[in-house]
Amino acid sequence: MSKKSKKILIVEDDISSQQYYSFIFADKYEIRMVSTITEAKKALEEESFGIALIDFSLPGGENGLDLIRFLQQEYPEGNPVAIALTAHVFPQNQVEALEAGAAEFLTKPIMSRVLLDIIAKYI
Repeated sequence: MSKKSKKILIVEDDISSQQYYSFIFADKYEIRMVSTITEAKKALEEESFGIALIDFSLPGGENGLDLIRFLQQEYPEGNPVAIALTAHVFPQNQVEALEAGAAEFLTKPIMSRVLLDIIAKYI
């Protein structure tokens, strides 16, 4: 079994959320921040990640659910682990994310300690 990468791919287009993640992960994990699905797929081609933290609502023709499905198809071994993060709080959103292959479904705003604990569970 290959060693799990400690890098986190963060797919988030909101600048304030990007700043928040950069702050809470500083000195803990190596992160790569991207804003679109296209950028996320390019990052996945270039390096390995242990976790992909994926926002639901992203610019362009695809959304976070599409990326989670892509990860399940292209990386069936579960590396990176997909974690859905969204401001959408409807129960159907959680069902969709988990059915698509997300290991966790988190809603914004999220406390930093909760997020760090969940990340530590998978890295």
